Amino acid sequence: MDANSTSVLWVTGAPGTGKSTTGWGLFRRIAEQGGSVAYVDIDQLGLIGPPPGGGDASHAIKAANLARVLDRLRQRGVRQVIVSGIVDTARGVELDDLTLVCLRCDREDLRRRFLGRGSPESLLDKLFELAEQFDRLPGQLDTTGQDSSETVSALLPHCVVAPGAVRPLTVPQAPPARVVVVSGATAVGKSTAAWGALQTLWDEGFPTAYIDTAQLGFVHPGPDPELAAAAVAALWEGYREAGAESLIIVTRELTPELRGVFGELTTIRLDAHAQTLAERVRRRARGESALLAGDELRGASVAVQDEVTARAVAEAEQRPGADVVLDTSGHTASETAAELVRLCCP
Repeated sequence: MDANSTSVLWVTGAPGTGKSTTGWGLFRRIAEQGGSVAYVDIDQLGLIGPPPGGGDASHAIKAANLARVLDRLRQRGVRQVIVSGIVDTARGVELDDLTLVCLRCDREDLRRRFLGRGSPESLLDKLFELAEQFDRLPGQLDTTGQDSSETVSALLPHCVVAPGAVRPLTVPQAPPARVVVVSGATAVGKSTAAWGALQTLWDEGFPTAYIDTAQLGFVHPGPDPELAAAAVAALWEGYREAGAESLIIVTRELTPELRGVFGELTTIRLDAHAQTLAERVRRRARGESALLAGDELRGASVAVQDEVTARAVAEAEQRPGADVVLDTSGHTASETAAELVRLCCP
């Protein structure tokens, strides 16, 4: 492979086969070995609603947005991209330098994994039906009886593990749009509240897209604010094309690079007292939040929780400027989401 090219390995499979865990594990393993690598969760590239046209349209939006994001990663010089998530089993995927790996396991192992992550037993028949569709895809890898580290080791030889030159990247300014940026300290609850607000906006028929910059920033070497801003611009281009009229961006910090993408935006900073931040860190550690890649808190020790709490309090005390500041101390996520809806509605 050319030293300037970008290899893409897409880990897919039926729910419960471990595609997200494996994809994230590959990203971490390559980064630890000094490789130039990025990680993309395909579900993060299709967060637009009300859902346009059902499943086929959703797959098309994700595929188009993935091509846009990969273009930015290639421009930057990233050598290996790991993608995880469901593919359209009828259409497949068409990307340059792509290796598609479909994880599978025997039905008893799949049943155990699926139920073990809290999914309902009533969905098992649908799961097995879907698994049969994935069993017909190329690139099958049987993971029956394996733990995730073994699966990562099996796939590592198919990846480029090498440093790369960080090349200049042009970040275009997005066309005028209604953009609301929700920021705040670690664990203040910005993703949970913003997601709740988004669901309400979708229910009320407002065509709105959602971007969590933390989920677009998985790159080594990193962090790379310029690349993250370029990815946001790429996604917004796709969402506008799909019919979105407004955008909610969730970010810990509004960087100059991200601000430069949009001519105008409304900034909302969520605030909370130290005691509230500490409690929210504890709840995250207990698993009382959506499971997202890179979550440093899920299952974390008390020592790690204390460390993250101290960092969150320090971030909150910096109090960067914003158009609106919401003190969420003592508020539920639903209450904060309702206030965000009021501020986000056209």
